[in-house]
Amino acid sequence: MKKGLFTVISLALLASCSVKTNEEKARELIEPQIKASLIKPESYEFAQIKLDSCFSDSQHNPEFFVFAMKVAKLWKEYKDYSSDVERAESSMAIYAPSYGYQSAFGKQQQKKYKAEMEKAKRKAATAKENILQLYEDNKKLLMDYNNKSAKHEFIGWAVSFAYRAETAGGMKIMGEDLFYLDKDMTNVTHRFSEEDIKDMQSSDPDDLNYEFEKELKELFGE
Repeated sequence: MKKGLFTVISLALLASCSVKTNEEKARELIEPQIKASLIKPESYEFAQIKLDSCFSDSQHNPEFFVFAMKVAKLWKEYKDYSSDVERAESSMAIYAPSYGYQSAFGKQQQKKYKAEMEKAKRKAATAKENILQLYEDNKKLLMDYNNKSAKHEFIGWAVSFAYRAETAGGMKIMGEDLFYLDKDMTNVTHRFSEEDIKDMQSSDPDDLNYEFEKELKELFGE
């Protein structure tokens, strides 16, 4: 009887030892992807992992992150093209006719900068259209979140994963990517690099809302 009980306890202990933690499951999914993207996979070193639960009505929802990242990149494009427009207009003003006279060189330069200005305006307009289309495509997601009417549903995991690896020049540097995993921790659903995160953080949503205030109010019926 004692022997049988000892066997049962031993098996239970072995089973409990074989159960993987969420951190271990996440590492098994993430590390192969990181190594595959490195210049020197053999130099990989694990540094730190942080897990956070994701819910459908929180900013940890990967759909919010994807939306914010795409808008941030387009907003940067829009601002860059708008700056190009201003620079071209300033250059046109330099070569504008003076007292009714304009040299052949001045005409050529003004024509050149006018073409640059029109090109930049078209690109800025396209970026704006794409931004507003993103808001249109994600209208329900944004309205549910702002109105707090979205379901509070567990949808997976957000994982901040830090590691060290060597560059082509042999310098070992730290990297940190953001991963999203499904509820059961069987698949990586999204991966975002440090550059993606920096792009998103560099965008000021207040500036965008001010620039497109009229269009966004019309879109959301405010």
